[in-house]
Amino acid sequence: MEGETPRELAREYAETRQLNPSLKKPVYHVSLSLSPGEHLNDAEWNTIADRYMIEMGFARSPYVAVRHTDRDHDHIHIVASRIGLDGKTVSDSRDYERSEKVIRGIEADFGLQRVAPSREAERRALTSGELRRALETGKPSVKMKLQRIIDDEAKHSLTMSDFIKNLERQGVVAIPNMAGNGRITGMSYQLNGETMKGSDLGKGYTFAGIQKRGISYAMERDLEELRRQKEINARDSQAGNDLTTHQVEGKKAVTGKIKEVCTINGRDHVVIQTDKETIVIPASSLDKTAAELKKMVGQEVRVRGGLRVRIDEPKERQMER
Repeated sequence: MEGETPRELAREYAETRQLNPSLKKPVYHVSLSLSPGEHLNDAEWNTIADRYMIEMGFARSPYVAVRHTDRDHDHIHIVASRIGLDGKTVSDSRDYERSEKVIRGIEADFGLQRVAPSREAERRALTSGELRRALETGKPSVKMKLQRIIDDEAKHSLTMSDFIKNLERQGVVAIPNMAGNGRITGMSYQLNGETMKGSDLGKGYTFAGIQKRGISYAMERDLEELRRQKEINARDSQAGNDLTTHQVEGKKAVTGKIKEVCTINGRDHVVIQTDKETIVIPASSLDKTAAELKKMVGQEVRVRGGLRVRIDEPKERQMER
């Protein structure tokens, strides 16, 4: 790029923008940081910036790199146009994964400290999409909530049974991946109706990773509790599958008793019996966790007005009741 001031650079970006005005996200921004104590000169940073952009597919795109030395880690910011001078768009598909691969090569060639890939990290970072949603909503994602809750409860648990019960009190269901012989091959976690594999949270959240934190597992002691968790999840999932939607209606606030809490399409819902009908609403609309609502079965609650689903139950299920 020829410009040196923000205004001049913006004018150049605007020119390439005209080559594909319908592109919603025309700008690419990335920060490349060294570990504290490491240092590169300007020429080395220029070489790294060029290499990074070429390997990420920006060979024909204008970009600017700015070096910052105001922190304890030397780093650069790169701002590029995703529209090349040939009018073609640079794909941002799997850019996080591709970026890690490029950076690992740069670390090796320049003798820099190697950072473990995110798939090897004890705690996985948020994806760009997860981070964007968290910033837009102002609320932590399910991944962030699960990581925090698991981290907290792991500190206060000695056995796997203790750990699972402590998670349950926080509204988290630990779901073991169990072989027929009782061998545990993995662990998933469910919060607010959303289920995530332990490996998606990080190595430290897998079944093996939890044990490395000092939580002991003995099959003869803990297997029964793990089986109970698996049965709870299976029962809740089946309960959700048994419910069939009759119609959606907008209503005023109504009062009814909680019949059960179940999972429908991967999310926690509450089945409520009013004087006239059975309705189902998202558990989140009552501002309580699934675990709290399960303890309230049989209690009366007031449901705010709005859209909700009236359901019919299979006759055989009604007879069971």
